[in-house]
Amino acid sequence: MSSSGSPGSSPRSIAQLSAAANEYDFDPAVHLRYWIRSASAILRQARVYDDEDAYDEAYILYLRYAQLVLNRLHTHPEAKRAPERTHLVSLSKKLTPILSRLQELKPIIEKSNAAYEESQRQLAHRREELAKLRKTTEIAQVHTDSTDVVDNIDYSLDMRELGAADHPELLLLQQQPQVSFTREAEPDIVPHHQYSYPSLPSLPSRDIANPPSISSVLPPEKPQKLPSYESPAIVSLPSKSIEHKPIAKTEGGAPLRTVFLPPELRSSFLEIALPNTRNKLETCGILCGILNRNAFFITHLVIPEQESTSDTCATKDEEGLFNFLDENDLFTLGWIHTHPTQTCFLSSVDLHTQNSYQLMLTESIAIVCAPMHEPSWGIFRLTDPAGIKAITNCRQPGTFHPHSQKDIYTNAKLPAGHVFIRDGLPFKIVDLRNK
Repeated sequence: MSSSGSPGSSPRSIAQLSAAANEYDFDPAVHLRYWIRSASAILRQARVYDDEDAYDEAYILYLRYAQLVLNRLHTHPEAKRAPERTHLVSLSKKLTPILSRLQELKPIIEKSNAAYEESQRQLAHRREELAKLRKTTEIAQVHTDSTDVVDNIDYSLDMRELGAADHPELLLLQQQPQVSFTREAEPDIVPHHQYSYPSLPSLPSRDIANPPSISSVLPPEKPQKLPSYESPAIVSLPSKSIEHKPIAKTEGGAPLRTVFLPPELRSSFLEIALPNTRNKLETCGILCGILNRNAFFITHLVIPEQESTSDTCATKDEEGLFNFLDENDLFTLGWIHTHPTQTCFLSSVDLHTQNSYQLMLTESIAIVCAPMHEPSWGIFRLTDPAGIKAITNCRQPGTFHPHSQKDIYTNAKLPAGHVFIRDGLPFKIVDLRNK
């Protein structure tokens, strides 16, 4: 519901951004409480992107939120029920500042797009000048190996030129014992359309008796590139220039933003679950975190009030759980649970639970721990759109029932998936049981 694509592509017009805001399917068959949580997640993402100056993405998400609240949610069959109606009123109260911010963003985006187009015109002009320069010289053979020099100039200063550009903050994690996700004030990097490149040398009068020297007609030297991934100098790059590129996609081709998972989280959860595991009872926890530079970081393991059996685990007091997440400005990024007697897989009840998480946030994951079997754990997500559609439309009675859909869920861990397990990531454990 709440995925918006990937920032960092070519600039899009206001009309294109508005069309992108409508790229979601509103299904009244999905419980309204999930749509309400999805709307809250959309708004939280919009504010993060806005704060990070990713205005295109912020515009899409603000507009999607406004459209959901104004045109969709009140048409849901459950909209007249008392608890849901209260939430809808709360969502509606947030519309006025959002609509004002959309109006503020329009000229900012249009100005940025105009600057980009001007930089492209200047680039085309430089290439035309070079082509004329090559044509008017008689030494083309001398610098054949250099004919593509200017064409390869990194005019965009694209972060992809850095090694491991999909996740440039990884080097920061390697160099610092603790990771801080708070953006620090640093000098702004010069935008690509303001970067000053050496001008082409003036072409001397053509004199057959005294032909021009090679140095007078060769293209200008390539500006010094940004440091490579191995270079410690990346630490000094302004935080606004850092962006995590999605490296995985859904089966339908939509980009999946990377989810960073601390490896110690699983062992810490298993210690908490050990008493239940010994008694052959399941235990579950909620994976929560933040959005930073177009990637999610799991920063909290929340243990909610729950009821457990040998093959089920259900959270209690969901309202209290969601209040905790809202108060701490956290995203729900999935869940983790044990199979004390079963193997590592998603049962039919697990599939329905996971579907509710992915309906709220496309990148949400399910971690299954089966300590008595091998493999002893796995990270999964429903296939999209096939798996999500099959479970959303499932009306079979009973807790456990078969699903005929093939390939209904898949591995979510890299390299096939979007979850990256990274050493050194801090996280907190919050136990809400008996509180």
